[in-house]
Amino acid sequence: MIYFAALVVLATLVAMASGRVPAVLALATAICIAGVTELAPVPALFAGLSNGGIITVAAMLVIAKGIVHTGAVTRVTWALLSAVTSAQQALRRLALPIGVGSGLMNTTPIVAMLVPAAKELEQNRGINARELLLPIAHITTLAGSVTLIGTSSNLLIAGIAAPAGIDMTMLSFAPVALPVAIVGALIVYFTAPLMLSGQGETAAATRDWRVEIPVSGKALAIGRAAADFGIDQTQQYALESIRRWDADLDPSRQIEAGDTLVFSATESGVTALWGSPLFGLAEQRLYRVSAGSSTNGTMRDFETDGGIRVIAARTAGPLRDTEVRPGATAFVTTPKESLLVDQPDVALFERAAGLSPQPAKTVFAVAILIAVIISASFGLVAVELASLTGAVLMVITGILTPKSAVRALDWNVLFILVGSVALGAIVVESGLARVLADAIRHLAGGSVLLVVIVFAVTTALVTNLVTNAAAASILTPVAIGIANELGINPVTLLALIGTCISFTFINPFSHQSNLMVMQPGGYTSASFARFGIPLVAGALVTVIGVSYLLLHLQMRF
Repeated sequence: MIYFAALVVLATLVAMASGRVPAVLALATAICIAGVTELAPVPALFAGLSNGGIITVAAMLVIAKGIVHTGAVTRVTWALLSAVTSAQQALRRLALPIGVGSGLMNTTPIVAMLVPAAKELEQNRGINARELLLPIAHITTLAGSVTLIGTSSNLLIAGIAAPAGIDMTMLSFAPVALPVAIVGALIVYFTAPLMLSGQGETAAATRDWRVEIPVSGKALAIGRAAADFGIDQTQQYALESIRRWDADLDPSRQIEAGDTLVFSATESGVTALWGSPLFGLAEQRLYRVSAGSSTNGTMRDFETDGGIRVIAARTAGPLRDTEVRPGATAFVTTPKESLLVDQPDVALFERAAGLSPQPAKTVFAVAILIAVIISASFGLVAVELASLTGAVLMVITGILTPKSAVRALDWNVLFILVGSVALGAIVVESGLARVLADAIRHLAGGSVLLVVIVFAVTTALVTNLVTNAAAASILTPVAIGIANELGINPVTLLALIGTCISFTFINPFSHQSNLMVMQPGGYTSASFARFGIPLVAGALVTVIGVSYLLLHLQMRF
Protein backbone atom coordinates (compact mmCIF):
# COMPACT_ATOMS: atom_id res chain seq x y z
CA MET A 1 0.00 0.00 0.00
CA ILE A 2 2.85 2.37 0.82
CA TYR A 3 4.50 1.77 -2.54
CA PHE A 4 1.23 2.39 -4.35
CA ALA A 5 0.71 5.60 -2.37
CA ALA A 6 4.22 6.73 -3.31
CA LEU A 7 3.44 6.00 -6.95
CA VAL A 8 0.21 8.06 -6.82
CA VAL A 9 1.91 11.01 -5.11
CA LEU A 10 4.92 10.91 -7.43
CA ALA A 11 2.76 10.64 -10.56
CA THR A 12 0.68 13.61 -9.37
CA LEU A 13 3.76 15.74 -8.75
CA VAL A 14 5.25 14.83 -12.12
CA ALA A 15 1.98 15.69 -13.89
CA MET A 16 1.85 19.05 -12.12
CA ALA A 17 5.51 19.79 -12.84
CA SER A 18 5.18 18.96 -16.54
CA GLY A 19 2.76 21.82 -17.13
CA ARG A 20 0.80 19.67 -19.58
CA VAL A 21 -1.85 18.72 -17.05
CA PRO A 22 -3.75 21.37 -15.06
CA ALA A 23 -2.83 21.15 -11.38
CA VAL A 24 -6.50 20.89 -10.39
CA LEU A 25 -7.04 17.92 -12.73
CA ALA A 26 -3.91 16.12 -11.46
CA LEU A 27 -4.98 16.56 -7.85
CA ALA A 28 -8.59 15.57 -8.54
CA THR A 29 -7.39 12.38 -10.24
CA ALA A 30 -5.22 11.56 -7.24
CA ILE A 31 -8.21 12.06 -4.92
CA CYS A 32 -10.37 9.71 -7.00
CA ILE A 33 -7.72 7.00 -7.14
CA ALA A 34 -6.98 7.29 -3.42
CA GLY A 35 -10.66 7.14 -2.55
CA VAL A 36 -11.47 4.15 -4.74
CA THR A 37 -8.41 2.18 -3.62
CA GLU A 38 -8.85 3.24 0.03
CA LEU A 39 -5.40 4.76 0.31
CA ALA A 40 -7.00 7.29 2.65
CA PRO A 41 -10.46 7.69 4.21
CA VAL A 42 -12.86 9.81 2.19
CA PRO A 43 -13.36 12.36 5.02
CA ALA A 44 -9.59 12.90 5.14
CA LEU A 45 -9.43 13.38 1.37
CA PHE A 46 -12.03 16.15 1.52
CA ALA A 47 -10.85 17.69 4.79
CA GLY A 48 -9.55 20.65 2.83
CA LEU A 49 -13.11 21.87 2.35
CA SER A 50 -13.26 22.62 6.08
CA ASN A 51 -9.58 23.43 6.59
CA GLY A 52 -9.23 26.67 8.55
CA GLY A 53 -6.25 27.75 6.47
CA ILE A 54 -8.14 27.49 3.19
CA ILE A 55 -11.13 29.34 4.65
CA THR A 56 -8.74 32.10 5.69
CA VAL A 57 -7.19 32.24 2.21
CA ALA A 58 -10.63 32.71 0.65
CA ALA A 59 -11.60 35.43 3.13
CA MET A 60 -8.29 37.29 2.72
CA LEU A 61 -8.78 37.35 -1.06
CA VAL A 62 -12.02 39.26 -0.49
CA ILE A 63 -10.39 41.63 2.01
CA ALA A 64 -7.51 42.30 -0.40
CA LYS A 65 -10.01 43.04 -3.17
CA GLY A 66 -11.71 45.56 -0.88
CA ILE A 67 -8.43 47.32 -0.09
CA VAL A 68 -7.51 47.51 -3.78
CA HIS A 69 -11.00 48.73 -4.71
CA THR A 70 -10.53 51.85 -2.59
CA GLY A 71 -7.47 52.79 -4.63
CA ALA A 72 -5.27 52.77 -1.52
CA VAL A 73 -2.54 50.63 -3.11
CA THR A 74 -2.46 52.80 -6.23
CA ARG A 75 -2.20 56.05 -4.23
CA VAL A 76 0.60 54.76 -2.04
CA THR A 77 2.49 53.46 -5.07
CA TRP A 78 2.40 56.74 -6.94
CA ALA A 79 3.27 58.73 -3.81
CA LEU A 80 6.40 56.60 -3.37
CA LEU A 81 7.42 56.75 -7.02
CA SER A 82 6.57 60.37 -7.82
CA ALA A 83 10.16 61.61 -7.79
CA VAL A 84 12.36 58.54 -8.39
CA THR A 85 15.14 58.74 -10.98
CA SER A 86 16.50 55.16 -11.03
CA ALA A 87 15.36 51.57 -10.57
CA GLN A 88 17.47 51.18 -7.41
CA GLN A 89 15.97 54.32 -5.90
CA ALA A 90 12.51 52.94 -6.67
CA LEU A 91 13.44 49.66 -4.98
CA ARG A 92 14.68 51.51 -1.89
CA ARG A 93 11.40 53.36 -1.60
CA LEU A 94 9.21 50.35 -2.30
CA ALA A 95 10.95 47.58 -0.35
CA LEU A 96 9.63 48.37 3.13
CA PRO A 97 6.05 49.41 2.18
CA ILE A 98 5.47 46.46 -0.15
CA GLY A 99 7.14 44.16 2.37
CA VAL A 100 4.72 45.24 5.08
CA GLY A 101 1.79 45.07 2.68
CA SER A 102 2.77 41.60 1.50
CA GLY A 103 2.76 40.37 5.06
CA LEU A 104 -0.77 41.65 5.63
CA MET A 105 -2.59 40.72 2.43
CA ASN A 106 -2.38 38.63 -0.72
CA THR A 107 0.60 39.68 -2.84
CA THR A 108 -1.15 39.34 -6.20
CA PRO A 109 -3.01 42.70 -6.11
CA ILE A 110 0.15 44.44 -4.90
CA VAL A 111 2.14 43.18 -7.89
CA ALA A 112 -0.82 43.94 -10.18
CA MET A 113 -0.72 47.59 -9.09
CA LEU A 114 3.06 47.87 -9.42
CA VAL A 115 3.25 46.54 -12.98
CA PRO A 116 1.63 49.59 -14.64
CA ALA A 117 3.53 51.90 -12.29
CA ALA A 118 6.85 50.38 -13.40
CA LYS A 119 5.88 50.66 -17.06
CA GLU A 120 4.95 54.31 -16.56
CA LEU A 121 8.40 54.97 -15.06
CA GLU A 122 10.00 53.30 -18.04
CA GLN A 123 8.00 55.28 -20.58
CA ASN A 124 8.23 58.67 -18.90
CA ARG A 125 11.61 58.70 -17.15
CA GLY A 126 13.62 56.01 -18.92
CA ILE A 127 13.81 53.81 -15.80
CA ASN A 128 14.21 50.25 -17.00
CA ALA A 129 11.17 48.20 -15.94
CA ARG A 130 13.25 45.01 -16.29
CA GLU A 131 15.36 46.11 -13.31
CA LEU A 132 12.27 46.76 -11.21
CA LEU A 133 9.47 44.28 -11.90
CA LEU A 134 11.16 40.96 -11.09
CA PRO A 135 12.87 42.30 -7.95
CA ILE A 136 9.53 43.63 -6.74
CA ALA A 137 7.85 40.27 -7.36
CA HIS A 138 10.56 38.41 -5.44
CA ILE A 139 10.52 40.87 -2.52
CA THR A 140 6.74 40.50 -2.13
CA THR A 141 7.10 36.72 -2.17
CA LEU A 142 9.82 36.74 0.49
CA ALA A 143 8.01 39.24 2.70
CA GLY A 144 4.70 37.39 2.42
CA SER A 145 6.19 34.38 4.21
CA VAL A 146 6.86 36.42 7.38
CA THR A 147 3.28 36.30 8.68
CA LEU A 148 0.59 33.66 8.93
CA ILE A 149 -1.78 35.48 6.57
CA GLY A 150 0.87 36.66 4.10
CA THR A 151 0.80 33.52 1.96
CA SER A 152 -1.64 30.72 1.27
CA SER A 153 1.08 28.14 1.99
CA ASN A 154 1.60 29.44 5.55
CA LEU A 155 -2.12 29.22 6.18
CA LEU A 156 -2.18 25.72 4.72
CA ILE A 157 0.69 24.65 6.98
CA ALA A 158 -1.14 26.05 9.99
CA GLY A 159 -4.34 24.28 8.98
CA ILE A 160 -2.58 20.92 8.62
CA ALA A 161 -0.64 21.37 11.87
CA ALA A 162 -3.64 22.36 14.00
CA PRO A 163 -5.09 18.82 14.40
CA ALA A 164 -1.68 17.73 15.72
CA GLY A 165 -1.97 20.30 18.51
CA ILE A 166 0.55 22.72 16.96
CA ASP A 167 -0.64 26.34 17.04
CA MET A 168 0.91 28.53 14.36
CA THR A 169 0.19 32.15 15.34
CA MET A 170 0.39 35.32 13.29
CA LEU A 171 4.15 35.73 13.84
CA SER A 172 5.22 32.09 14.25
CA PHE A 173 7.00 32.22 10.88
CA ALA A 174 8.72 35.58 11.51
CA PRO A 175 11.83 34.42 13.48
CA VAL A 176 12.93 32.40 10.44
CA ALA A 177 11.32 34.26 7.55
CA LEU A 178 12.17 37.85 8.50
CA PRO A 179 15.98 37.49 8.43
CA VAL A 180 15.69 35.58 5.16
CA ALA A 181 13.49 38.32 3.67
CA ILE A 182 15.99 41.01 4.65
CA VAL A 183 18.97 39.10 3.22
CA GLY A 184 16.97 38.23 0.08
CA ALA A 185 15.99 41.87 -0.46
CA LEU A 186 19.65 42.92 -0.22
CA ILE A 187 20.67 40.27 -2.75
CA VAL A 188 17.91 41.44 -5.09
CA TYR A 189 18.91 45.08 -4.67
CA PHE A 190 22.58 44.56 -5.53
CA THR A 191 22.21 41.94 -8.28
CA ALA A 192 19.30 43.41 -10.25
CA PRO A 193 21.36 46.12 -12.03
CA LEU A 194 23.96 43.51 -13.01
CA MET A 195 21.66 40.73 -14.21
CA LEU A 196 18.49 42.45 -15.43
CA SER A 197 19.88 45.31 -17.46
CA GLY A 198 18.58 45.64 -20.98
CA GLN A 199 16.76 47.89 -23.32
CA GLY A 200 13.43 49.09 -21.97
CA GLU A 201 10.34 49.50 -24.07
CA THR A 202 10.12 53.24 -24.76
CA ALA A 203 8.24 53.32 -28.05
CA ALA A 204 5.27 55.64 -27.86
CA ALA A 205 1.79 54.51 -28.82
CA THR A 206 -0.59 56.85 -30.62
CA ARG A 207 -2.81 58.89 -28.30
CA ASP A 208 -5.79 59.09 -30.64
CA TRP A 209 -8.56 58.69 -28.03
CA ARG A 210 -10.27 61.67 -26.42
CA VAL A 211 -11.17 61.00 -22.78
CA GLU A 212 -13.43 63.23 -20.70
CA ILE A 213 -13.23 62.50 -16.99
CA PRO A 214 -15.67 64.29 -14.65
CA VAL A 215 -14.36 65.39 -11.24
CA SER A 216 -16.77 64.79 -8.35
CA GLY A 217 -16.98 66.74 -5.10
CA LYS A 218 -15.17 63.92 -3.27
CA ALA A 219 -12.21 63.70 -5.66
CA LEU A 220 -8.71 63.60 -4.19
CA ALA A 221 -7.40 65.88 -6.95
CA ILE A 222 -9.49 68.91 -5.92
CA GLY A 223 -7.41 71.97 -5.10
CA ARG A 224 -4.24 70.68 -6.77
CA ALA A 225 -2.79 70.65 -10.26
CA ALA A 226 -2.58 67.55 -12.43
CA ALA A 227 1.22 67.79 -12.41
CA ASP A 228 1.18 67.28 -8.63
CA PHE A 229 -0.12 63.75 -9.23
CA GLY A 230 1.91 62.96 -12.35
CA ILE A 231 -1.17 62.74 -14.59
CA ASP A 232 -0.44 65.77 -16.75
CA GLN A 233 1.80 63.94 -19.23
CA THR A 234 2.54 60.21 -19.52
CA GLN A 235 3.19 57.80 -22.36
CA GLN A 236 -0.41 56.57 -22.21
CA TYR A 237 -2.23 59.88 -21.83
CA ALA A 238 -1.81 63.65 -21.63
CA LEU A 239 -4.08 66.29 -20.09
CA GLU A 240 -5.11 68.68 -22.88
CA SER A 241 -7.42 71.03 -21.01
CA ILE A 242 -9.67 71.51 -18.01
CA ARG A 243 -13.25 72.25 -19.01
CA ARG A 244 -15.04 74.51 -16.51
CA TRP A 245 -18.40 76.12 -17.25
CA ASP A 246 -18.02 75.44 -20.99
CA ALA A 247 -14.60 77.11 -21.05
CA ASP A 248 -11.36 75.23 -21.76
CA LEU A 249 -8.68 76.19 -19.23
CA ASP A 250 -4.96 75.58 -19.25
CA PRO A 251 -4.09 72.08 -17.93
CA SER A 252 -1.73 73.61 -15.36
CA ARG A 253 -4.65 75.17 -13.44
CA GLN A 254 -5.85 73.76 -10.13
CA ILE A 255 -8.63 71.20 -10.39
CA GLU A 256 -12.05 72.02 -8.93
CA ALA A 257 -15.18 69.97 -8.25
CA GLY A 258 -17.41 69.84 -11.31
CA ASP A 259 -14.54 70.18 -13.78
CA THR A 260 -14.16 67.85 -16.73
CA LEU A 261 -10.58 66.79 -17.46
CA VAL A 262 -9.97 66.33 -21.19
CA PHE A 263 -7.19 63.88 -22.08
CA SER A 264 -5.70 62.50 -25.27
CA ALA A 265 -4.88 58.85 -24.64
CA THR A 266 -4.00 55.47 -26.04
CA GLU A 267 -6.62 52.76 -25.72
CA SER A 268 -4.86 51.32 -22.68
CA GLY A 269 -4.63 54.86 -21.31
CA VAL A 270 -8.43 55.04 -21.21
CA THR A 271 -8.67 52.14 -18.77
CA ALA A 272 -5.67 53.46 -16.81
CA LEU A 273 -7.44 56.78 -16.25
CA TRP A 274 -10.64 55.00 -15.26
CA GLY A 275 -8.68 53.01 -12.69
CA SER A 276 -7.24 56.12 -11.04
CA PRO A 277 -8.64 56.93 -7.57
CA LEU A 278 -8.04 60.69 -8.04
CA PHE A 279 -11.29 61.70 -9.68
CA GLY A 280 -14.00 60.38 -7.35
CA LEU A 281 -15.75 58.60 -10.21
CA ALA A 282 -19.12 56.95 -9.69
CA GLU A 283 -18.94 53.31 -8.65
CA GLN A 284 -19.65 51.98 -12.11
CA ARG A 285 -17.93 49.71 -14.62
CA LEU A 286 -16.38 50.74 -17.90
CA TYR A 287 -17.55 49.09 -21.13
CA ARG A 288 -16.20 49.07 -24.66
CA VAL A 289 -19.16 49.37 -27.06
CA SER A 290 -19.57 49.17 -30.84
CA ALA A 291 -22.21 51.07 -32.76
CA GLY A 292 -24.79 49.14 -34.76
CA SER A 293 -24.99 49.08 -38.54
CA SER A 294 -28.00 51.43 -38.64
CA THR A 295 -26.59 53.95 -36.16
CA ASN A 296 -26.49 57.61 -37.10
CA GLY A 297 -26.25 60.82 -35.14
CA THR A 298 -23.75 61.73 -32.43
CA MET A 299 -22.33 60.23 -29.26
CA ARG A 300 -24.98 62.03 -27.22
CA ASP A 301 -27.46 59.51 -28.67
CA PHE A 302 -25.67 56.77 -26.72
CA GLU A 303 -26.29 58.54 -23.45
CA THR A 304 -29.37 58.29 -21.27
CA ASP A 305 -30.37 60.28 -18.19
CA GLY A 306 -28.97 58.61 -15.08
CA GLY A 307 -27.67 55.75 -17.16
CA ILE A 308 -25.10 55.48 -19.95
CA ARG A 309 -22.35 58.10 -20.22
CA VAL A 310 -19.68 58.25 -22.93
CA ILE A 311 -16.18 58.50 -21.45
CA ALA A 312 -13.91 58.13 -24.48
CA ALA A 313 -13.90 57.83 -28.27
CA ARG A 314 -11.50 58.26 -31.18
CA THR A 315 -12.07 61.92 -31.96
CA ALA A 316 -10.45 65.33 -31.73
CA GLY A 317 -13.60 67.23 -30.75
CA PRO A 318 -16.02 67.11 -27.80
CA LEU A 319 -17.35 63.60 -27.21
CA ARG A 320 -21.05 64.39 -27.24
CA ASP A 321 -20.75 66.21 -30.59
CA THR A 322 -18.75 63.43 -32.27
CA GLU A 323 -20.51 61.81 -35.20
CA VAL A 324 -21.07 58.08 -34.79
CA ARG A 325 -20.42 55.79 -37.72
CA PRO A 326 -21.59 52.16 -37.83
CA GLY A 327 -19.01 49.95 -36.15
CA ALA A 328 -17.38 52.86 -34.29
CA THR A 329 -15.99 52.04 -30.83
CA ALA A 330 -16.41 54.06 -27.66
CA PHE A 331 -15.94 53.61 -23.92
CA VAL A 332 -19.02 54.18 -21.79
CA THR A 333 -19.96 53.78 -18.16
CA THR A 334 -23.27 52.63 -16.79
CA PRO A 335 -24.64 51.51 -13.41
CA LYS A 336 -26.42 48.52 -14.98
CA GLU A 337 -25.35 46.31 -17.85
CA SER A 338 -29.01 45.88 -18.82
CA LEU A 339 -29.08 49.49 -20.03
CA LEU A 340 -26.61 48.56 -22.76
CA VAL A 341 -28.76 45.61 -23.75
CA ASP A 342 -31.75 47.94 -24.16
CA GLN A 343 -29.77 50.63 -26.04
CA PRO A 344 -30.68 50.17 -29.75
CA ASP A 345 -27.54 51.94 -31.02
CA VAL A 346 -25.23 49.47 -29.24
CA ALA A 347 -24.46 46.40 -31.34
CA LEU A 348 -21.79 44.79 -29.15
CA PHE A 349 -20.30 45.55 -25.77
CA GLU A 350 -17.72 44.06 -23.43
CA ARG A 351 -16.47 44.98 -19.99
CA ALA A 352 -13.23 46.99 -20.24
CA ALA A 353 -12.56 47.63 -16.54
CA GLY A 354 -14.02 46.87 -13.14
CA LEU A 355 -15.63 49.27 -10.72
CA SER A 356 -13.81 52.58 -10.39
CA PRO A 357 -11.83 53.00 -7.15
CA GLN A 358 -13.74 54.47 -4.19
CA PRO A 359 -11.25 56.47 -2.06
CA ALA A 360 -13.96 57.63 0.36
CA LYS A 361 -14.19 54.07 1.69
CA THR A 362 -10.46 53.67 2.29
CA VAL A 363 -10.75 54.30 6.03
CA PHE A 364 -13.38 51.59 6.46
CA ALA A 365 -11.41 49.06 4.38
CA VAL A 366 -8.13 49.70 6.21
CA ALA A 367 -9.92 49.60 9.58
CA ILE A 368 -11.37 46.19 8.73
CA LEU A 369 -7.92 44.85 7.74
CA ILE A 370 -6.34 46.21 10.94
CA ALA A 371 -9.13 44.70 13.06
CA VAL A 372 -8.58 41.30 11.45
CA ILE A 373 -4.84 41.47 12.05
CA ILE A 374 -5.14 42.57 15.69
CA SER A 375 -7.86 40.08 16.61
CA ALA A 376 -5.94 37.21 15.00
CA SER A 377 -2.53 38.27 16.35
CA PHE A 378 -3.65 38.51 19.97
CA GLY A 379 -5.79 35.38 19.83
CA LEU A 380 -9.04 37.23 20.44
CA VAL A 381 -10.72 34.99 17.86
CA ALA A 382 -9.54 32.23 15.54
CA VAL A 383 -7.80 33.59 12.45
CA GLU A 384 -10.30 31.96 10.09
CA LEU A 385 -13.22 33.56 11.96
CA ALA A 386 -11.50 36.96 12.06
CA SER A 387 -10.78 36.92 8.34
CA LEU A 388 -14.25 35.65 7.43
CA THR A 389 -15.82 38.40 9.54
CA GLY A 390 -13.62 40.94 7.78
CA ALA A 391 -14.71 39.65 4.38
CA VAL A 392 -18.37 39.89 5.38
CA LEU A 393 -17.84 43.45 6.65
CA MET A 394 -16.35 44.41 3.28
CA VAL A 395 -19.75 43.62 1.77
CA ILE A 396 -21.97 44.92 4.58
CA THR A 397 -20.22 48.32 4.59
CA GLY A 398 -20.66 48.62 0.82
CA ILE A 399 -16.96 48.53 -0.03
CA LEU A 400 -17.66 45.53 -2.25
CA THR A 401 -20.87 44.28 -3.76
CA PRO A 402 -21.75 40.62 -3.13
CA LYS A 403 -20.92 39.83 -6.76
CA SER A 404 -17.54 41.58 -6.50
CA ALA A 405 -16.76 39.61 -3.36
CA VAL A 406 -17.53 36.34 -5.13
CA ARG A 407 -15.40 37.36 -8.12
CA ALA A 408 -12.50 38.04 -5.75
CA LEU A 409 -12.29 34.35 -4.96
CA ASP A 410 -9.63 32.63 -7.05
CA TRP A 411 -11.31 29.25 -7.41
CA ASN A 412 -8.32 27.69 -9.16
CA VAL A 413 -6.07 28.53 -6.19
CA LEU A 414 -8.66 27.36 -3.68
CA PHE A 415 -9.21 24.04 -5.46
CA ILE A 416 -5.46 23.47 -5.63
CA LEU A 417 -5.25 24.06 -1.88
CA VAL A 418 -8.10 21.61 -1.23
CA GLY A 419 -6.47 19.02 -3.50
CA SER A 420 -3.10 19.56 -1.83
CA VAL A 421 -4.62 18.81 1.58
CA ALA A 422 -5.89 15.55 0.09
CA LEU A 423 -2.40 14.79 -1.21
CA GLY A 424 -1.08 15.31 2.31
CA ALA A 425 -3.77 12.97 3.64
CA ILE A 426 -2.61 10.25 1.24
CA VAL A 427 0.95 10.69 2.52
CA VAL A 428 -0.15 10.43 6.16
CA GLU A 429 -2.90 7.81 6.01
CA SER A 430 -0.93 5.38 3.83
CA GLY A 431 2.05 5.43 6.17
CA LEU A 432 4.23 7.15 3.55
CA ALA A 433 4.87 10.08 5.90
CA ARG A 434 6.35 7.72 8.47
CA VAL A 435 8.61 6.13 5.87
CA LEU A 436 9.80 9.54 4.67
CA ALA A 437 10.42 10.64 8.27
CA ASP A 438 12.43 7.49 8.95
CA ALA A 439 14.50 8.09 5.81
CA ILE A 440 15.25 11.69 6.77
CA ARG A 441 16.12 10.67 10.33
CA HIS A 442 18.43 7.94 9.02
CA LEU A 443 20.02 10.33 6.53
CA ALA A 444 20.57 12.96 9.20
CA GLY A 445 21.89 10.49 11.75
CA GLY A 446 20.27 12.42 14.57
CA SER A 447 21.98 15.69 13.56
CA VAL A 448 19.66 18.69 13.82
CA LEU A 449 21.80 20.59 11.31
CA LEU A 450 21.40 17.84 8.69
CA VAL A 451 17.64 17.73 9.33
CA VAL A 452 17.46 21.46 8.69
CA ILE A 453 19.54 21.16 5.50
CA VAL A 454 17.43 18.27 4.15
CA PHE A 455 14.13 20.07 4.74
CA ALA A 456 15.42 23.38 3.36
CA VAL A 457 16.82 21.91 0.14
CA THR A 458 13.90 19.52 -0.40
CA THR A 459 11.32 22.27 0.08
CA ALA A 460 13.12 24.65 -2.28
CA LEU A 461 13.31 21.95 -4.97
CA VAL A 462 9.69 20.83 -4.65
CA THR A 463 8.27 24.37 -4.62
CA ASN A 464 10.12 25.22 -7.86
CA LEU A 465 9.06 21.99 -9.55
CA VAL A 466 5.38 21.91 -8.57
CA THR A 467 3.25 24.22 -6.41
CA ASN A 468 3.90 25.66 -2.97
CA ALA A 469 0.64 24.09 -1.78
CA ALA A 470 1.85 20.62 -2.75
CA ALA A 471 5.16 21.20 -0.99
CA ALA A 472 3.35 22.34 2.16
CA SER A 473 0.87 19.46 2.22
CA ILE A 474 3.52 16.75 1.79
CA LEU A 475 6.31 18.11 3.97
CA THR A 476 4.26 19.44 6.90
CA PRO A 477 3.21 16.04 8.33
CA VAL A 478 6.73 14.68 7.74
CA ALA A 479 8.25 17.63 9.63
CA ILE A 480 5.85 17.15 12.54
CA GLY A 481 6.87 13.50 12.80
CA ILE A 482 10.58 14.32 12.70
CA ALA A 483 10.21 17.08 15.31
CA ASN A 484 8.40 14.74 17.70
CA GLU A 485 10.99 11.99 17.27
CA LEU A 486 14.03 14.26 17.73
CA GLY A 487 12.47 16.42 20.43
CA ILE A 488 12.90 19.69 18.55
CA ASN A 489 10.45 22.57 18.26
CA PRO A 490 7.94 21.75 15.48
CA VAL A 491 6.95 25.41 15.09
CA THR A 492 10.48 26.37 14.02
CA LEU A 493 10.72 23.43 11.62
CA LEU A 494 7.37 24.36 10.06
CA ALA A 495 8.50 27.98 9.84
CA LEU A 496 11.55 26.72 7.95
CA ILE A 497 9.30 24.93 5.45
CA GLY A 498 7.00 27.93 5.09
CA THR A 499 9.97 30.19 4.41
CA CYS A 500 11.61 27.86 1.88
CA ILE A 501 8.30 27.49 0.04
CA SER A 502 8.70 31.15 -0.94
CA PHE A 503 11.92 30.39 -2.84
CA THR A 504 10.02 30.27 -6.15
CA PHE A 505 12.66 32.27 -7.99
CA ILE A 506 14.01 29.90 -10.64
CA ASN A 507 10.88 28.59 -12.36
CA PRO A 508 8.64 31.42 -13.72
CA PHE A 509 5.61 29.10 -13.56
CA SER A 510 5.98 28.27 -9.86
CA HIS A 511 4.36 31.47 -8.58
CA GLN A 512 1.58 33.75 -9.81
CA SER A 513 3.68 36.90 -9.27
CA ASN A 514 6.37 35.54 -11.60
CA LEU A 515 3.85 35.09 -14.40
CA MET A 516 2.41 38.58 -13.83
CA VAL A 517 5.75 40.30 -14.47
CA MET A 518 7.15 37.92 -17.11
CA GLN A 519 5.61 39.53 -20.19
CA PRO A 520 5.68 43.22 -19.07
CA GLY A 521 9.36 42.86 -18.09
CA GLY A 522 10.32 40.90 -21.18
CA TYR A 523 11.82 38.08 -19.10
CA THR A 524 12.59 34.56 -20.31
CA SER A 525 12.95 31.32 -18.38
CA ALA A 526 16.72 31.77 -18.71
CA SER A 527 16.62 35.22 -17.15
CA PHE A 528 14.52 33.87 -14.28
CA ALA A 529 17.08 31.12 -13.65
CA ARG A 530 20.08 33.46 -13.99
CA PHE A 531 18.63 35.95 -11.52
CA GLY A 532 17.01 33.35 -9.26
CA ILE A 533 19.88 30.92 -8.63
CA PRO A 534 22.06 33.35 -6.61
CA LEU A 535 18.97 34.45 -4.69
CA VAL A 536 17.95 30.88 -3.85
CA ALA A 537 21.53 30.06 -2.82
CA GLY A 538 21.79 33.07 -0.52
CA ALA A 539 18.35 32.48 0.94
CA LEU A 540 19.12 28.80 1.59
CA VAL A 541 22.34 29.61 3.45
CA THR A 542 20.48 32.18 5.55
CA VAL A 543 17.47 30.00 6.35
CA ILE A 544 19.69 27.04 7.31
CA GLY A 545 21.81 29.19 9.60
CA VAL A 546 18.89 30.96 11.26
CA SER A 547 16.81 27.79 11.72
CA TYR A 548 19.70 25.79 13.18
CA LEU A 549 20.58 28.61 15.57
CA LEU A 550 16.97 28.89 16.77
CA LEU A 551 16.58 25.12 17.24
CA HIS A 552 19.91 24.91 19.06
CA LEU A 553 18.93 27.70 21.44
CA GLN A 554 15.49 26.19 22.02
CA MET A 555 16.98 22.81 22.86
CA ARG A 556 19.40 24.39 25.37
CA PHE A 557 16.78 26.50 27.11
